[in-house]
Amino acid sequence: MTIKTSLLILSLSSSALWMPAACAETTVAQPNQQQTVTLNIENMTCTLCTVTIKKALQKVKGVKEVTVDYDAKTAVVTFDGLKTDSTALIKATTNAGYPGSLAPPVSR
Repeated sequence: MTIKTSLLILSLSSSALWMPAACAETTVAQPNQQQTVTLNIENMTCTLCTVTIKKALQKVKGVKEVTVDYDAKTAVVTFDGLKTDSTALIKATTNAGYPGSLAPPVSR
């Protein structure tokens, strides 16, 4: 075997060692844990109160979307049920000075 052939074989074998291995990662689909609740909010006296309530709810981990309605005195909150729950949402509004409670579900 010549030196040239030896270098070729060595080169081919070492490049095979450096080739990245193909890996497949299996992902398991998680069930959709997105939930939406309506909270009745007390002590709203002006439209600026809606901003305070919205900010308090947005600070809760897992909250995706908040809509506060001054006229109806409600807040509609969409959140990740794996990260938070309605009790934490009510606590957030209460700590901000606006006690909340779950509104009864609307029947269709």
